[in-house]
Amino acid sequence: MPKVLRFDDEPHRGAPHDGGPHDGGPGPERSGPSEGSPAVRVIVKVNTGGYVPDGFRVRTRVDEELFTAEASEADLTRAAGDPHVDSVARARPLGLD
Repeated sequence: MPKVLRFDDEPHRGAPHDGGPHDGGPGPERSGPSEGSPAVRVIVKVNTGGYVPDGFRVRTRVDEELFTAEASEADLTRAAGDPHVDSVARARPLGLD
């Protein structure tokens, strides 16, 4: 199955991943959106249980491979080249008002 990376329904390409809890990088408690960049809320699907890409701050975990998070645009671009990330999509309100 091909890797699908989505963010606002557009494919993104980025630099290779250089950190994360499974390769010596920061874990979710120490990581967060890059300083100086506004955080966006996203839904993330990874292929390694418990993995959180560098720069992502987990908001809610659905299971070990699916969670919502906050990340900067730079962090999203970097995640596009991360082999542990299957998909990233901007979180959108349901509009049930």
